[in-house]
Amino acid sequence: MGPGREGLSRDRRVTIGLRQEIHDRLWGAFQRWQELRATGITKRDLKLRGLREAHDPNRYTRPLLFARETARSYEGVLKDFVEMAEREFGITRLDDLGKREFRAFMDRAIERGLSAKTLQRMSSALVKGGCLIGRSASYIALGERYARKIRELLASGVIDGPDRETPSPEVARRAIDLLREWDACHFKHTDAPRAYHLVARLQLETACRSISATTRATAESLREDNAIMLSAKGGRLERFVLSPELHRLLSAYLRTYGGRLADQDGYRMAYKRAIEAAGGRVTGTHGLRRLSAQEFYLGRYRAAVGDGLSPAAAADRAAGDAIERLGHSRNRADHRRAYLGH
Repeated sequence: MGPGREGLSRDRRVTIGLRQEIHDRLWGAFQRWQELRATGITKRDLKLRGLREAHDPNRYTRPLLFARETARSYEGVLKDFVEMAEREFGITRLDDLGKREFRAFMDRAIERGLSAKTLQRMSSALVKGGCLIGRSASYIALGERYARKIRELLASGVIDGPDRETPSPEVARRAIDLLREWDACHFKHTDAPRAYHLVARLQLETACRSISATTRATAESLREDNAIMLSAKGGRLERFVLSPELHRLLSAYLRTYGGRLADQDGYRMAYKRAIEAAGGRVTGTHGLRRLSAQEFYLGRYRAAVGDGLSPAAAADRAAGDAIERLGHSRNRADHRRAYLGH
């Protein structure tokens, strides 16, 4: 057995206490959203309420967390943050955290040469943490300041940009073929069904996130007319029309075996192996989401040109449609760059 609590140093007890409080507040924020969601309230409802009552769309979303994965990601960053604050500034209570600690944490992360994506995630975690400890205004302002700084460092080449690898259509389809073979082999040797190839096809046809295509895809998700309803970020339900073949395969699999379509972690590992075996480079299943968005954009662009729009107007409309299909605001320039490259 390890030492009892009385055997721990005071500093260690403080660190444990701060880490536990961070955990409790983050998961409390997620639980509050789950309770609201159970009443039928959506994230959009909360944003509209904020606009109506305070001209601030985030007024009622700041104390909430909308995804379990986000809570886990932020928890790691915030635990490192409070450990630094306790070790170097003597902070013993979350309420004592201020701008000094935020700046020190981010400045040191920048000095370490971390990528823009990592720095952005760290800053977002600190801002959310500030909103959960009564530091909303100051931490939001600092978050905006560091967002500008990260963009400047990225533009100047001081830090690396996000490593976004989008597989070519040929590599993606070879990988799906491999996943289908591996799934069949797995079933042959274990009698356990597996549908990683169907998950990959679902991502490619809908541009959904991997969690939507795995743990959130069930027999109840299927609809008539080749449609499927998938739970996206924030619990929002989105309707997609699938190819008749994929809808038939999903229906047969889910109604035969029940439950969710696949385990998300297992799918991610299998996808990585398949992409590498197909001759591609892997940075995650989000590559299928980007490929799907780009193929959708090209289809929309050709249709818009066919309707008589100029190339520039057609590109703008098609980009807006593609980004909106991903669940984002159609005018978000950052998402256009991230998914479409323009």
